[in-house]
Amino acid sequence: MNLTRYEQEVVINFNADEEMATVYSANPSWLRKMEALAREFPDTFRLIKQTEISKTYEMPKRLVRIGKPRRLSSAQKENLTKMRNAKRQM
Repeated sequence: MNLTRYEQEVVINFNADEEMATVYSANPSWLRKMEALAREFPDTFRLIKQTEISKTYEMPKRLVRIGKPRRLSSAQKENLTKMRNAKRQM
């Protein structure tokens, strides 16, 4: 089943009382990331529910992060552009 980009949501839910967070995703990119984490760290990331279009994982809420935007210098931006172009030519 194909979902619109609007329907490909990711919902991260946790509260102050519990140690675990749940991550619901219908976004293919996030599903691949969560599947890889669950394979590599099965004691930390656990699949708890699955449907035809989505999966719900459980993970420690201490691993949920919100960070500041990264500020790059012009030299760093140029270096990243060079690396990206080199990777595309492979």
